[in-house]
Amino acid sequence: MAERIVVSGRQDREEGPSGHRPACTLFEDCLAPLCPLDLSSLKGIWYPDEDVCRSRTQGARPWIRAQRRLSKVAGSGAGYFTLEMLNRLIVIRKGISGLDPDLPEETQLRTWFQKRPVRRDMSSGDQAVRARHLKKFGFRKKGGGKGAEGGLKKGRDGTS
Repeated sequence: MAERIVVSGRQDREEGPSGHRPACTLFEDCLAPLCPLDLSSLKGIWYPDEDVCRSRTQGARPWIRAQRRLSKVAGSGAGYFTLEMLNRLIVIRKGISGLDPDLPEETQLRTWFQKRPVRRDMSSGDQAVRARHLKKFGFRKKGGGKGAEGGLKKGRDGTS
């Protein structure tokens, strides 16, 4: 039986969670607390100053993209985030904060989720309808751009 060594809260594994070698080449050296290949780590927490998964194959997940944006915007005192919170985030701005580790989690989670809407995934048909609607109200200049009509715009009295 192989001996497992604990390194920074994560176990040094020779095999992935399903008993075979994971597809990620960074799996053994990665220090990210939330790993898409390690299902037990997804129940944990993440602080904005901690590492984020660097895998290119796993990087398109919405919660990993949210982690990357949060690490740029949130300060070191922003609190921690769970996987469920990261999946819910749509708008990430400066000053966003997670949960305080010194207070009970349940009440904080409840108020945090009440403030944020549920992420809606749109089908391709819905996206096309929305694109047509937004295109109809586009604010593009008609004509050829600057100077296409020969100078300044005329005022009400007809002079430039």
